[in-house]
Amino acid sequence: MYNFDTFPNRRNTNCVKWDEAPEGVIPMWVADMDFCTAPPIVEALEKRASHPCFGYPNGDSQWLKELVAKHYEKVYQVKVETEWIVWVPSVIPGVVAALQMAGGTFMYSVPMYNHIRTLYKEAKLPVIEVPLKKDADSRFSMDIPAMEAALTPDVKSVILCNPHNPVGRVYTRAELEELQQFCKKHHLLLISDEIHCELALDQKHIPYFAVNGESSVYSVTLSSAGKICNIPGLPMGFAIIPDRALREAFISQQDGLLPSGNVLTLAAYEKAYDGSCDAWKKELRERLVANRDLVDQWVSGVPGITAPHNEGTYLAWLDCSALGLEDPAEFFEKKAGVMVSPGEIYGDSQCVRLNYGCPEAQLREALERMKKAVL
Repeated sequence: MYNFDTFPNRRNTNCVKWDEAPEGVIPMWVADMDFCTAPPIVEALEKRASHPCFGYPNGDSQWLKELVAKHYEKVYQVKVETEWIVWVPSVIPGVVAALQMAGGTFMYSVPMYNHIRTLYKEAKLPVIEVPLKKDADSRFSMDIPAMEAALTPDVKSVILCNPHNPVGRVYTRAELEELQQFCKKHHLLLISDEIHCELALDQKHIPYFAVNGESSVYSVTLSSAGKICNIPGLPMGFAIIPDRALREAFISQQDGLLPSGNVLTLAAYEKAYDGSCDAWKKELRERLVANRDLVDQWVSGVPGITAPHNEGTYLAWLDCSALGLEDPAEFFEKKAGVMVSPGEIYGDSQCVRLNYGCPEAQLREALERMKKAVL
């Protein structure tokens, strides 16, 4: 049994989540869990840090590619050749490299993770945003007909976020196959941000490159241990690109970057993918399911707030439009003392994103404060 009930004081540790929250305000915003990192990773970092030399790491890290490939076979029952794996500084720089490789205009569905919504600046490419569909149960899905209608000859790529941040969808094989057919029809590069892949809570995550026999042909699937192991401060990631020509073009696009991680990141990633953290990951998901269910129960008892049932991630997407608030995030910070992410940055100003990756007591306190502020 691991401890998911307490964590050390995080203020004044160069932690953006806590340092930007005013004193007395509970920070439930940025996607950084308030749980201690898995003990095997902490122990590996301590052991490596005890050695007084910090030289250049081996840039290829073939041994780590082998661990990642075995991990995908064990967890997702899919075959990954080590040559398919390309290291990236982290997932978002990998997305930028893929976008620039494809060129033209890119497309994605909103709401969408806020950093993806700023990539048009970093990639220096135009973008088309297409709304997700939302049913009567507040469940979101991709709107392929709307994407067809919005398509222009300049569109060269589509970004998928799966599990989806912020609406919490884990897309089904049928949905992914429909997207794959859309991309094949229009010869669009599919760039899949799967950084939350090990945080699928209700069903098995399906890596995009393994959806069917054709999804690997023109796609870049990106992931990282940053979210599942709660090590976003140790940035690193990888792209899985089965197609040789596409992979070589992607590697060429990354020229000038140093994507293979530093000696501490490599020590952490070894434990993230060698099986050492499997028991910790399992207990983490169990805690997140319990917290997610607590949020669902809370939503059902608070008039004016609705939310989709979260299938993955530790992020709840709360629709506050019925409350008639000008700025829901500001309201909850000032009236409830709870800092949440404003929905405007994801594409809907009447929503907020709540991070429930925290001890149960902290979550209950935050939800109680928010309920009192609304009622």
